[in-house]
Amino acid sequence: MVTATNILYSVSAVRRLLGLGDRIAVKIREFGWVVWVWIQGKRPTFISKKAFKQHFVDRRRAQARGLVVTRNAYQSCSYSVRNEAKDSSYKVILGATAIACECDDYKNQTEFFGRGCCKHGYAVLHQIGFNSLKDYINNACKN
Repeated sequence: MVTATNILYSVSAVRRLLGLGDRIAVKIREFGWVVWVWIQGKRPTFISKKAFKQHFVDRRRAQARGLVVTRNAYQSCSYSVRNEAKDSSYKVILGATAIACECDDYKNQTEFFGRGCCKHGYAVLHQIGFNSLKDYINNACKN
C-alpha cells in the first residue's frame, strides 16, 4: 500500500540509489532532512531527502522513454499515452497549471503532494518540448 512516506522514501528506492540487490537486508527511517539507512553487514548511513526526490523524478522521466504519445485530434490539450510493453494506455490532459493523468501513480502523487507528474505526463511534456513540469507551467502561464 502506498503511503505519504513510502511513495518517496522506500527500501526499493534505496536499493536503486545504492545499486543493491534484493537479497541484502535494508531498513530505513525518516529524520528531518535525511533518511537513515541500515544495510546488512555495513555501518548505517544517511541519504538526503533531496536525493530521494530527485530519484523519484528521474525514474519517472526514464520510464517515460519509449512510451507512445498520440495527440487527440478533437481536443488539443488531450493525449493518449501507450505503454506497448505493458499493453496499457492512459489519457493525459494538459491544463494551464497542471497535467492530469488517469494512472494510479498520478492519483497517489496528487493525494499526498497536492500535485504530480507521472511517467505518462513526462512523456507528453517531452513530446511537446518541455523537460519539466515546472518549465511547462511557467511557459503556459506566460501565454
